[in-house]
Amino acid sequence: MSMKFIKLALVVALGTITLWAQSQSAQDLAGRANESPLETARRFVRLESGLLPDQWSELTNFFVETPKPQWNKVHVIDVVDIGIGTSGDISDVSISTNSLGELDSSLRLSKYTSTRLPPESASACYGDDYFGFNLLLSDKHWKIAADGSAKQLNGPLSWRIEDPSFEPLITLNTAIRYVRQMSAKSTDPVVRMNAAKTLTILEYYKKYKPLPNELSSGATAGCQ
Repeated sequence: MSMKFIKLALVVALGTITLWAQSQSAQDLAGRANESPLETARRFVRLESGLLPDQWSELTNFFVETPKPQWNKVHVIDVVDIGIGTSGDISDVSISTNSLGELDSSLRLSKYTSTRLPPESASACYGDDYFGFNLLLSDKHWKIAADGSAKQLNGPLSWRIEDPSFEPLITLNTAIRYVRQMSAKSTDPVVRMNAAKTLTILEYYKKYKPLPNELSSGATAGCQ
């Protein structure tokens, strides 16, 4: 056996051992987290989907950095399922939803469908609208102080959202509360007009009624 072959075999063996050690180290760290990535994702979505802009400080501990919700693009959804794919200290979260539309800063609803799919629908499109984010295993997070300043703190090892920029995903009931609140605060006639139309559409969704012709003309085709 040549010396070159022996050296190559040693390099491969050392590489394999290093990868195994890194994998074991990541698994050991994950085992020390206070909950699984799936539990974190479910808890975050359950809480986040019910919050209004002035309540987002409740989500600070879910993020590695100070969260920056993008309220100029809000997704109104029915959550169907949440899936996780984990590799080492990173987990990919996939949220299966039925999308009910997107709200912009003027409270205009776009990309909405002519009807809301009921739970456990037999539609081929059921749960086909996906959203996602990454979780990073970290012991650091940001906390908003009473004066509004943000401070990075060391805390328990937890799965935290890596990207601070986040387009809110809110439930139908939260969307109704949000539109009503923002409309009441606004003096812009366009915002108030958009809000009135959006609320009418959302109330039809709440009753699982198909939209009438005067509202469905702006809806996407979707599927049944």
